Amino acid sequence: MKNIIIRKETKEDYKNTEYMTLRAFWNIHGPGCSEHLLVHTLRDAVCFLPELSRVAECDGKIVGTIMYSKAKVVDGDTVHEVLTFGPLCVEPTFHNMGVGGRLLKETIPLAREAGYAGIIIFGEPDYYPKHGFKSCDHFGITTSDGGNFDAFMAYPLDEEKFSKIHGRFYEDEIFEACKEKEALETFTAQFPYHKPLKLSCQWLHEERLGRICQIQKNTYIIRFWEQELSGKLKGTFYREGWELPVVGDYVTFSYNPLGDSIITSVCERSSILKRPDQSGHAIGYVKNMQEQVMVSNFDYVFIVASLNDNYNFNRIARYVSITLQGNGIPVVILTKVDLCSNPGRYVREIEGLSDLVRVHTISALYGIGIDELNEYVKPGKTIAILGSSGVGKSTLVNVLAGKNIMKTSEIREEDAKGRHTTTYRQMIELENGAVLIDTPGMRELGMCDANEGIDETFSDIAELELRCRFRDCKHDTEPGCAVKEAILNGILSPERYALYKSLHSESNKNAKMKAISKYRKEINKIPFRKSIPE
Repeated sequence: MKNIIIRKETKEDYKNTEYMTLRAFWNIHGPGCSEHLLVHTLRDAVCFLPELSRVAECDGKIVGTIMYSKAKVVDGDTVHEVLTFGPLCVEPTFHNMGVGGRLLKETIPLAREAGYAGIIIFGEPDYYPKHGFKSCDHFGITTSDGGNFDAFMAYPLDEEKFSKIHGRFYEDEIFEACKEKEALETFTAQFPYHKPLKLSCQWLHEERLGRICQIQKNTYIIRFWEQELSGKLKGTFYREGWELPVVGDYVTFSYNPLGDSIITSVCERSSILKRPDQSGHAIGYVKNMQEQVMVSNFDYVFIVASLNDNYNFNRIARYVSITLQGNGIPVVILTKVDLCSNPGRYVREIEGLSDLVRVHTISALYGIGIDELNEYVKPGKTIAILGSSGVGKSTLVNVLAGKNIMKTSEIREEDAKGRHTTTYRQMIELENGAVLIDTPGMRELGMCDANEGIDETFSDIAELELRCRFRDCKHDTEPGCAVKEAILNGILSPERYALYKSLHSESNKNAKMKAISKYRKEINKIPFRKSIPE
């Protein structure tokens, strides 16, 4: 705080103040924000009071602002002039450092000296009462539509004058005009891209919104703007058995700039990749059978396979199925095309898997096909990258990032297998606002509760099953079986149908094991009571 300077804003500060305001309010009350446009337009408004307004500066950087303007309280034919301020905001990476309090402390006396009766605001009810504000129902003042609520507050500057002010409060119309969608989108485009998010946890007051970018043992790394914060879970996660965060999750947390922040909740997920987790036990042992969510909140899944001896069609089919099950778009990336004499054969084989899958052949070494991936690597898009070790995932990440941020290693020529260069999941933000989530190589990927994804992957077989004469057709000896007929006529290959059945069988078996495990856990929660004869 010793380096904080409170001063008037200059024209040279304008853009920095606006961007700081955007950061302060982004996704706090809803998707994106409009306060930065309000700051921009308010300076030219008749109601604005630059003589009372101030910015906070730290080491040459704008880290806070408070902007005062005139407002009114209308009581019949009587109009009372009052003050309001908005926004009062602080650079998010300077929260909990007293910047907002300093801005209030230095400007409230200025407002009192200027002769105003009081200040009326809409603000955070957990913050402003600490600085002397009270809800407006204490003063007989309502909103313009006659309402009242905790976030509608006032601060008397002159007790005698303010005690005589009653009625309905009105801000200048500019406060609503700045929310016009087209003008807001045009103005926001002048700043670095940040993704608007609509989440059930908004409005956020004391808590912040971040994203899990890395997990190591019991420590969660939270991406909060440019910072990476160390976070621990709130005790409720363990006491109530809440699902733990994974890389890609948006989380709310209590911000601690001096130590571990506390993660308070995991926001709803738009997509997930999950696999069975036997918790170290054999496949047939169901006691601790669970599902492991690997990553979340992605748009695309890059399923990376190399065009050498590592290529495995069945593994790709599994990846595609869990991607579709998890609400993502599967994009198969066939690497090392420079080493393959007939890549078209593999492309056709994968395209025949499902009409929902996209396929690209590339060579990261020679830059072949990389430009085709630009349609996915766009601002606001998240891409999860899957594949076994040695297929070139880390090399692909480096190419997409435009710099060497991931270690790479050579593969063994005798079996085309590689060492694990990625040992934990991690999220990487690119300069254009796109996000990559890299994962450790997986040689095997089990299926659990993935029937919808399997049916979407093999949609042709799922459609054939609907044409069978009997609804419960086992596709064995029943007459009128559309699946058997398709195999007999060469429309459906026996190998493709065998893979389809195998994946469904594995998914159903693991789902049953998971249900038994869940049932056992619920039973174990019931307290044991010894019977006592009456």
